[in-house]
Amino acid sequence: MTERFPPWLLCLPFVFSAGLFRANDASAAEFPFSFGFARTEITPETPLRLSVYGNRDVVYEGVDEPLFVRAIAIKTPEQKICSLVSLDSIGFAGSLTDRIAQHVKQKYGLSRDQLVLCSTHSHTAPQPVEGLSNIFAAPMTEAQRGASQKYWNSVEQRIVQTIGRAIEDLQPGTLSFVTGKVGFAQNRRVLKNGKWTGFGVNPDGPVDHSLPVLKVTEANGKLRGVIFNYACHCTTFGSDYNRLNGDWAGYAAKYIEEQQGDIVAICTIGCGADQNPVRGNKEVARNLAIGHGRAIAVEVARLLKQPAVPITVPLGTAYGKANLPFDPPAKEGPKTTLDHRRPQVRQHAYNMLKHFEQYGKLPTSYPAPVQVWKFGNQLTMIFLGGEVVVDYALRLKKELNSDAVWVTAYANDVFGYVASERMRDEGGYEVDFSMIYYNLPGRWAHGTENILINRIHELVKHAD
Repeated sequence: MTERFPPWLLCLPFVFSAGLFRANDASAAEFPFSFGFARTEITPETPLRLSVYGNRDVVYEGVDEPLFVRAIAIKTPEQKICSLVSLDSIGFAGSLTDRIAQHVKQKYGLSRDQLVLCSTHSHTAPQPVEGLSNIFAAPMTEAQRGASQKYWNSVEQRIVQTIGRAIEDLQPGTLSFVTGKVGFAQNRRVLKNGKWTGFGVNPDGPVDHSLPVLKVTEANGKLRGVIFNYACHCTTFGSDYNRLNGDWAGYAAKYIEEQQGDIVAICTIGCGADQNPVRGNKEVARNLAIGHGRAIAVEVARLLKQPAVPITVPLGTAYGKANLPFDPPAKEGPKTTLDHRRPQVRQHAYNMLKHFEQYGKLPTSYPAPVQVWKFGNQLTMIFLGGEVVVDYALRLKKELNSDAVWVTAYANDVFGYVASERMRDEGGYEVDFSMIYYNLPGRWAHGTENILINRIHELVKHAD
């Protein structure tokens, strides 16, 4: 299942498709799906700049753990194949996803609604060359950018190749669903009198501790692979830690695979943009990340022994965009921050003014990708672009008419934070400042939450 390539190949593909169940067809009833798995190591060959923390100004100091791209392929009796890819990465721009989608369509015939690309959002993974373009106080040197470009070119190629290997690995089997719980995610938005005061632990803030798991077994009952989802940032490591590591998501996949034998364990991240793991200083962060990963692996091991719900109904797929509006931006706004003390704020102001001069206005909205895979009423899987806060998952689980709702963020395009309407009044980093690093013109407009939720409902109906 595992193929090792030169470490400069970083990517994590995951292929997924389901088949129609016919009650009068014995073979289809017994094995409605075929599954294939693939896993490729993608650790960089040479040290690169790690992403997210703006004070990082040198390449990483060493490698704690390798990075991977993992994939599952599922084919229906009618030969339909869908794919979901999970990548050990902070994220990627929609432009990378678009190119991969074109290659996958050409090589394997998958339409856009049949392909999902996800990231684990590790904050100790390489900086992308597309997306998060204003994160660093000290921009990349030409040599650093060239090394990163070479690395991401190889990632792009390996994602497509890994999907192909998963398709080649297709074998009959069964798919089933079970949900557990893990508690290390904490709401990080500290409030006073209803206003944001900083990062920390808010014991009264909303969380989503659910751990949904899809498991794939062979005809003889042998486990072949699992997909799991948890709503939490991969930020166990702080800005003082400059070593390559997949954080809790990487450790969780590693320990599940070790415990369960020759399988592939695929991680997707839920709506955890305002959720942090239990954290510590540089000396204890690695042990904490290991502990979080083990906690998930232990819970998955327990769930694998529990009764699970077989997935036996048709798979409907849908893909679209939700145009999320910004507060009306004005040219005068960026001018006021051209002399700000923070380099990223000054650069953001310059970028916005340059855009204004070129187009005569600033962007008024962003086309956020929304994707739905729906197994009748048995399971509704929603994949959202951006760093989505927990309010969205909690709301969708209440509103959707489905036995189980699985919400993944950081999918297809990690373009910025997606805060909820409640958080607009609270203010703070996710609402008022995070857009600086993503080169967005400003905060989201009033009503953005409902625009996104309504678009999700439309695509759920379309997937039906």
